Amino acid sequence: MTSTIRGRSLVLAAGILWSLGGLMAKSLDLDAVGIALYRSLFAGLALLPLVSPRRWTFRPAMIPLGIAFGTMTGFYLAAIKLTTAANAIYLQYTATFWVIPLGMLFLGERPSRRAVAGVGLAMVGIAIIVARGYDGRPDEWKGVALGLASGVSFAIIATGMRGLREHDPRWLSIVYNILGATTLGVWMILSGRGIPVPTLGQAGFLAVFGVVQMAVPYVLFASGLRDIGAAEAALIALIEPILTPIWVALVLGEIPAPATMVGGLFLLLGILCRYSPGWRRGRADPTNGGPPASVGSRPSR
Repeated sequence: MTSTIRGRSLVLAAGILWSLGGLMAKSLDLDAVGIALYRSLFAGLALLPLVSPRRWTFRPAMIPLGIAFGTMTGFYLAAIKLTTAANAIYLQYTATFWVIPLGMLFLGERPSRRAVAGVGLAMVGIAIIVARGYDGRPDEWKGVALGLASGVSFAIIATGMRGLREHDPRWLSIVYNILGATTLGVWMILSGRGIPVPTLGQAGFLAVFGVVQMAVPYVLFASGLRDIGAAEAALIALIEPILTPIWVALVLGEIPAPATMVGGLFLLLGILCRYSPGWRRGRADPTNGGPPASVGSRPSR
């Protein structure tokens, strides 16, 4: 019981720290892609001392997954800047459901009935947010589209990580963060934008962002998984999408559209439907055993 409480507490702490992402991104006056680049770089470097060089490995599949990780973080933080934090976080959590068709296509996994029911609830929530989840800011539809794209990118990473599950998850997070930062840097150079140079104050903020909001919660989450199952951890981690819009509303006064809250509720209900205890006890369900290094753990978002 003590170890279970410890595991739940660690995952809860990780979710709370992850929930600070929207507030921290909106508080920083810097290009969204630049924020994603530096945040990933600092997070990867902070995690590096935690993995023994003997566990440093490389597989060709890590390259495309690292590129996908860079696009995911870039899409998500750009969505944060263009729309409400609630829209961005709820739409990225759609990754929980995009992994189902990807798993069917590439892994031959058949979803359970509760997974299908969860997808149905999520689709209702997505439709509500896409149709009505706007607060009137210019080009907000781009933020909604980028939020959806970040969810799809994250689902690709989660599906791909199934094939790399024998590797140390901390090492995978290091690789993805550093490759993701490199991908974003190359894209900024090739697009002619150039890599922004933060001020000393911004650099310090970005370092805290990467360490406190990505590296530390990832270690907490991975430690918590030693004592509780992935499905339970995924449910506890739902504190992140619940708290993210609350922090932004309290500190910055950003109030999501009513439709966003309704759509987000359907998304959360869909995740609860998918990861809550199954209707049939004792039956194995490969698509509902918890997020593969995913939702909640996010190889670090």
